Amino acid sequence: MPTFEYIAKQSDGSESKGVIYGSSLDSAVADLQKRGLEVHSIHSLSDAGMGGFVGGPSGATGSGATGREETSKRYEVPPVEGGPETEARSYMQTSVVGPLVGRVSLASLSFFFTQLGTMLQAGVPIVQSLDTLSKQATDPKFRTILAEMKGHAEAGRPMTAGMQRYPEVFTPVMVSLVRTGEEGGFLDESLFTAAKYTEDEIEIRNLYRRVTIYPKLLVGASIIIIAGANLIISSISSQAAQLKSPLTTLTTWFWLAPIIIGLFLFFRVGLANFKIRYFWDQFVGYIPYVGKTAQQMSMTKFGRSFGAMYKSGVPLPRAIQLAADSCGNEYMRAKLYPCIQVLESGAGITETMRSTGVMNPIVLDMLATGEKTGNVDHMLNKMSDYFHEESKSRAIILGYFVGVAVLMCVAMYIGYIVIGFYQNMGQQTTEMVNQT
Repeated sequence: MPTFEYIAKQSDGSESKGVIYGSSLDSAVADLQKRGLEVHSIHSLSDAGMGGFVGGPSGATGSGATGREETSKRYEVPPVEGGPETEARSYMQTSVVGPLVGRVSLASLSFFFTQLGTMLQAGVPIVQSLDTLSKQATDPKFRTILAEMKGHAEAGRPMTAGMQRYPEVFTPVMVSLVRTGEEGGFLDESLFTAAKYTEDEIEIRNLYRRVTIYPKLLVGASIIIIAGANLIISSISSQAAQLKSPLTTLTTWFWLAPIIIGLFLFFRVGLANFKIRYFWDQFVGYIPYVGKTAQQMSMTKFGRSFGAMYKSGVPLPRAIQLAADSCGNEYMRAKLYPCIQVLESGAGITETMRSTGVMNPIVLDMLATGEKTGNVDHMLNKMSDYFHEESKSRAIILGYFVGVAVLMCVAMYIGYIVIGFYQNMGQQTTEMVNQT
């Protein structure tokens, strides 16, 4: 699809520059006019002359079952003399050791995104902003990372050149959201968006901790009480019946401990692997209620990113690619990437999105309306707001459901202990009566 560079005036009188894809010059002008822009000049621009920070994927490895490169979220950085390293760190550092001992708290990340967005919005240069925030950071590793990001900014590189080297700290969604702002010219807004999603995740995690803290305390207390009671009983009489509990039996932990450790390593280390995350996201999509909630969260991130880039005049294929990276769902992202070729063949946005097979019908209807009225970005933002609130509500409901389910399991566990205790007492009483 041909690319055009334009200079136009916005409704408030300010000048807007950018590039746009269109099947012809007339269609490109019409698209700009639908956005409320008064075109002053426009000319064809060859794809080879576009340049820019992000090229294609770097360091391709086998795509496996996904049909796509594993490292597609990592972008090459143009060579610049001086400045920190841009090469990817080893797999052991980023996907094994890093997730275990090298993570930074979500609260620190949320504070960083909020403060950096505020400083950039106030006109503080990015180098000065990163320097200030690196000195304020209390976490030694995070302080080092921010200092490195400052070095990238001083060398004329985007901030994400440093962020993408630390996937154990900055999730792919965070990196993609910031990259979206860098390429679209709204970095401060994308930083606030990243902060909002981080705060939402903190809220959901805190909810799960609150609703499960009581069952956890009950299980812990039961283990301590039973172990202590058995110790006292055995010291008084070796013949007396002791309390029986699976969690105070050593053989139970021979199989339970490996399961707990395995689950911890899977969620902390395993999901850091692209292929494992791809199949996990696909599996989650089939789980009733949970799958729909996850899809709505992904649609929220995709719609907000795509709408912001469309409004800023980012070329549509590039906008779809970056928005797909921002959705936070590897399975959905793999389905969205091939539609870039459909779009470049001349298809419309709605038709292109429908070809992926993962788009919600509501999203497709709103996209179709936005295409007809020229308000694609507005419709996508409305859709994102709706899905964000609904998915957040569903996640909270799911959290309370999990809390009740865990409490019921603990109640059955305590009931099993009590019933077993009275059964033993009954058996011993019967034996004593028979002996007399």
